[in-house]
Amino acid sequence: MCGTLGIIGNPSLGLARQALHLLSHRGQDASGIAWLDTETSHFEIRKHRGLPDKIPLEHPEKKTPIVVGSTRYPTFGSRGKGVTLDRFAQPFEAKSKERIVIAHNGNITNIPELSDKKYDSDAEFIADYLGELLDDLDGDLTSAVEKFHKTVDGSYAIAGIHRGRLFAFRDPMGIRPLAIGKNETFAVVASESYVHEFLGIMDWRDILPGELVILQKEDRYIEEKSKRLVNSKKRAHCMFEWVYFANPCSKIDTLGVYQARMNLGRNLAKQILKKEPSPDYDYVVPVPDTSKIAAIAISETLGLPFREAIIKNRALLRTFIIPDSKERSTAATMKYQFIKDLINGKKLLVVDDSIVRGLTSQKIVKRLKELGAKKISVAVTTPPQRYPCYYGIDFPKEEELIAHKRSIEQIREILGVSELYYQKTDDLEKALSPLPLCTACITNDYPTPHAQKIRILIKEGQLGSSSSPYEEPIISGEK
Repeated sequence: MCGTLGIIGNPSLGLARQALHLLSHRGQDASGIAWLDTETSHFEIRKHRGLPDKIPLEHPEKKTPIVVGSTRYPTFGSRGKGVTLDRFAQPFEAKSKERIVIAHNGNITNIPELSDKKYDSDAEFIADYLGELLDDLDGDLTSAVEKFHKTVDGSYAIAGIHRGRLFAFRDPMGIRPLAIGKNETFAVVASESYVHEFLGIMDWRDILPGELVILQKEDRYIEEKSKRLVNSKKRAHCMFEWVYFANPCSKIDTLGVYQARMNLGRNLAKQILKKEPSPDYDYVVPVPDTSKIAAIAISETLGLPFREAIIKNRALLRTFIIPDSKERSTAATMKYQFIKDLINGKKLLVVDDSIVRGLTSQKIVKRLKELGAKKISVAVTTPPQRYPCYYGIDFPKEEELIAHKRSIEQIREILGVSELYYQKTDDLEKALSPLPLCTACITNDYPTPHAQKIRILIKEGQLGSSSSPYEEPIISGEK
């Protein structure tokens, strides 16, 4: 779940880096920008292991016709020993005659079927593969992207540079978001509308699933050409965008993130009222920050006071998107601070956006008990995630999931809470209506063919259930 950015119209490198920093909530592992150098006609690429504000730029005031950028959230490959920054951090330049550079948000599931090379980033594969297609098709970008759509499985929202133009396209089901906006100065593609508004662009739209947009700077304006290369009847927008990842100021595929989270909270509150007509809690307490909006809606609906008894340590970043389990455990312990006066002797309804592995939730509940909480119940704005994600969220192994092969009652016992409420799948769909959603991690219904194939291979025992989708199936009879 990376952040993707592209700007055409002579922006400064410093401005591009600033805009990219607005997408750092989508990935904190690494960041980078690539631009077209007018003096050499070559691509310049700078990367940093960390947030975009530290991307090394010798001359941030320098202007460039086009720039693309990425904030990396790692769901593919490795960043361990021996893997250099250039191997896993985006953007990537293609190893092809047709020179392109790309930044990508999503996850490709069928790379072993399309390439024999081992990649440490699926974005590098995309650059190489798209470059090969361009070479084969005499540089025809539209035809290359059309073939890309037909052969590549997974989720992708891509911004790139080719022949002095900025191009962008989304996967045919719209799993990952991408929006385009223009003003008198710039044209911008970005993962979230919040970036456009920061740059003063109020006239923006979502790039359609399967649509290719090509932008070229003319003397006094930016020419836009767009074509819907694939018009799939099926859509599958990732529900986690609204639940967790996106900035609450953003709109994605016409639905405001803030409003979606309010809807989730109200629906969950109605479910609580069915079991507890007179909820006996002193406070509704959000796990900061993404559950705060839903907690406000729950507080208002139930008529209970809202209190921020758990405070996020602002010095730390998102623990869920930390790739290493040991780092994640340490960060989860340090991430939150607690206000004892709002906890000791109190009955608390704690609201969270999701419980994926359960690590953070267990630590929070334990700490609340240590601080004297009289009663703790937990309400979760999503249904239980029981199956892996192959589309760009970091839980590809189902054994890692606390809800896998467990009932809600079993999860409640593991957490050690009085009541445990999860959003119903129907209510989730209503809250994000009218958008058709990808809920594969909840329902085991995967929208793309190769991911469906992976699930069949797992069921038949040809692929381990804890395997990633990039491993070759186990051949019967071999070790």
